[in-house]
Amino acid sequence: MGYDFDWALIVQIFPRFLPAIWLTVKVFLLAQLLSLAIALLFSVLSNSLGPSPLRRFFSFYSWLFRGLPELVVLMFCFLALPEFGLRLSPVQSAVIGLALVASAYEYEVLRGAFKAVPPLQYEAARAFGFTKPAMYRRVIMPQVLRTAIPPLLTFSCTSLKRTSVASAVAVVEIMGMSKRLIDVLQKPFELMLIAMFCYVVLSSSIMLVEYAARRRFAAAGG
Repeated sequence: MGYDFDWALIVQIFPRFLPAIWLTVKVFLLAQLLSLAIALLFSVLSNSLGPSPLRRFFSFYSWLFRGLPELVVLMFCFLALPEFGLRLSPVQSAVIGLALVASAYEYEVLRGAFKAVPPLQYEAARAFGFTKPAMYRRVIMPQVLRTAIPPLLTFSCTSLKRTSVASAVAVVEIMGMSKRLIDVLQKPFELMLIAMFCYVVLSSSIMLVEYAARRRFAAAGG
């Protein structure tokens, strides 16, 4: 039994995906900004404080959210937090849930980048009379970012694809739009092809940025 593939449907329906594509990008960017802010704050504090209860908290945070599926975290934000009086919209739940999980991985990337900075760099900065904020801003962070940016970009590509779980909390992003249209039109093959195309194009954009960053850092290092 053959399948009646409908190219005309793809052309006709694709404009319906444009708001969903924008919402996917919006959720991704907001989650990335929040997760990077958390990861950067935690990694700087962890590196500068040394052994402390706060540092153990960061390790626990990383362990916890790297061990939880994104879907569980999103559902907790959307369904459980209202029981404590904190009501979040579907988009807010998606952004916060995705950011919590992503920040745990990004914290580990940044923590590793801090460890890659030779101790002599800290000693040299102190010898030149840099204050701690100036040392981090002018000496340490440029080296950390040079090490961390390529793997962070690689992970951001994964984070983009993880936005697909936001459909579980009623966010009408690419996957959410696909599910709704499949229920109405009963054309899963064509609609999933559109969704796949959207994700590949968006992911490829990040891959190009990653490739350019790696080439630039390789040239600077060479």
